[in-house]
Amino acid sequence: MTKKIRTGNPDKRRGLEKALLPILIFAPLVTVLCWTAAWIFRDEFIFKAVLIGLGGFAIVIGTVACLLVLLKRIDRD
Repeated sequence: MTKKIRTGNPDKRRGLEKALLPILIFAPLVTVLCWTAAWIFRDEFIFKAVLIGLGGFAIVIGTVACLLVLLKRIDRD
């Protein structure tokens, strides 16, 4: 007897990729822009700190959004 490996529905996989793609593009782009701006304005401590925080916040939001999308997709199946 052979075991069948479930690969999932390709349409569902494409939907997941479409949902995650903007998140995976937006978060690193915003992070790089914020951290580059923080480096440019490295003499202004308050402004630099805000930009570094916003860059880190974008990573956190992107990670949480990806996890929520994955959890919602798993719950539906």
